[in-house]
This record gives sequence, structure tokens and C-alpha cells, in this order.
Amino acid sequence: MKQKNITLKPTVLEFGPLTQPPKELLQLSPEELESLYLADFQGLYQEECAKQLGVSRPTFVKLLKSGRKKMIEMLMYGKGVSLTPNLQEFILIYPTDDRVTISPHFLVAKRFAFALIRENTIESIRYLYNPIYQTLTEDGIEIINDESAKGMAAGRVIPPLLKEGNLLVVRSLGEGMQRNLAGTGLNIEFTETTDIDKVLESLG
Repeated sequence: MKQKNITLKPTVLEFGPLTQPPKELLQLSPEELESLYLADFQGLYQEECAKQLGVSRPTFVKLLKSGRKKMIEMLMYGKGVSLTPNLQEFILIYPTDDRVTISPHFLVAKRFAFALIRENTIESIRYLYNPIYQTLTEDGIEIINDESAKGMAAGRVIPPLLKEGNLLVVRSLGEGMQRNLAGTGLNIEFTETTDIDKVLESLG
């Protein structure tokens, strides 16, 4: 069986009406979700969508049609939609200065932590040194806050470093950087806490 290219790993897994329990819970497969994302969110042509997903065009059309049908049923008929369990694995990124807590800054944080989350638990973490911070310290520039990175082309430097992630957790983030990160597919979650475990509890 040909391996499909599934890139989306959402952190919210169930959707439905707010005022009443869903009449039925529909299962949306990873392939259906990816099809909706490629065609309806990115606006790609069907041939390109099928190529990126790793399926034939007829198969892609079937996935897109079934995914759209389930979304309409949720919106029109009070049904719920549940994403399949294998989407419970994702990569969460957060800026950190001490490898433990979430930094109050983003552009000038010392590192970016890439945490592999499975079943709402951190399985492993790797750290990437922030090149903006590194350049500022090497040049002897005093780092006060994200304004210290002005003129450093952070909007071009940082987004490519984070493109493998699924969820970015920050305490603050400028509107310009939010726009720059939009093309990476990252979901952005703002938090007031420095504790990543508390963030995971809120997501669960």
C-alpha cells in the first residue's frame, strides 16, 4: 500500500454543536482532513492535491467529497466530527531561555523547544538554538525584549526553522510575525503561564 503524506496533526480532536450533544459523531480520517486542507484551505488544484497526498486524482476526489459531506452534516444537522486517534501525536514548539519554561519573548528567546507529544504527554524534546539570539549576543547587543531584534529580518529567518511543528505556544507574538508564520501551517496558542505542562492540561 502506498504511504500517504499526512502533514496535519491537530491538537483539537472533536467538534460539534455547543448548545446540545451531537446527534451523531462522524469520524473524519486523516486523509479526508488533509484533502480538505489542501483543496479548501490552500486552494490547490486537484492534480497538485493528489500528488501532495500521494494518491490518484479519483481517490483524492472521493476523499474530498466525503470530507466535505461530513463537515456540512456537522454544520447543518447538529452532528459532531471526531478526528481519528492517530492524530493525537504532534510537535509542539515553544520559545525557552532555560530549556524548561516558556520564555516571555519569542524573537530573542535563546532556543526553540520541539516537544513530541503523544496522548497529551511529552515523549521527547529537542532544542534548536535561535540564530537571532546568537547574532545579537555575538555582536554584543543588549537584549531587552523582542524589539531588540528589530532589523534582524526575523520574519525571514525564524519561520523556516519551525515549519516541522504543528502547534506553537507563546506568551507574546507580534502581528507581523504571526503573518509570517501563517504560511508554515503552524497553529498558534497564546498562554500566560510559563509551565508547558499546564499548557498541555489546557489542551487536553
